[in-house]
Amino acid sequence: MKSTSGALLLFIIIILVSGCGRQKNSGREENSAAFDSVEMPAYSGNTAIGVTQSVKDFAQWKQVFDSVTDPAAVLSIFASPDDPQLVTVFELTHSHQDAKKHFHSADLMGAMSRAGVTSELQFQYYDIKFREPGPTPKIYRVAVSHEVEDYGKWKKVFDEDEPIRSKANLELRAISVDADDPHLVNIMFATDNIDKAKEVINSDELRRRMKEAGVVSEPVITVLKVAGR
Repeated sequence: MKSTSGALLLFIIIILVSGCGRQKNSGREENSAAFDSVEMPAYSGNTAIGVTQSVKDFAQWKQVFDSVTDPAAVLSIFASPDDPQLVTVFELTHSHQDAKKHFHSADLMGAMSRAGVTSELQFQYYDIKFREPGPTPKIYRVAVSHEVEDYGKWKKVFDEDEPIRSKANLELRAISVDADDPHLVNIMFATDNIDKAKEVINSDELRRRMKEAGVVSEPVITVLKVAGR
């Protein structure tokens, strides 16, 4: 993944769809016109976008953001630990084409201006491989991005190294590849100990394993924090 300034995007998705019981089906049959008039978000389930921006005031930005964004699309909102006004949002998308059309629309750009965005929006498009759907109390994220020779080869070694990451309290949250370059892999971990996480990721042992896995670029590490916490 191509790293953005101060934040990185990585994210990933699983959509849980609950089935309708007999009573709900009966309700639909009795009032099908009203039911069918509701447009449900047709997210693909495997594509997402990361948008990074600087804002004047997070609270002001969040108020406008909430008014123009489908809450079902929002995966997470992070800020830089060093700059709480540098915000990165990850959202589900219908498709990459749909996301590009929506996020470059005049209406959305106008809304971002009202929200106090002070920088150009930086976009990253993801193809999702894995996402942990459950919550975590950990407020920090460590995003790692690097290029690999082959995703399948890399993933096999990555899975074998889970015990190493567990010792460092690194909780795997997501894996994705860049939409424009499937050899560019993004991994996101949750942690409460940034220094220990970096120490393990940069350790000789893990770097040796990365080489065996076919990692061909220097890992780019970005630290994020759950916004508002």
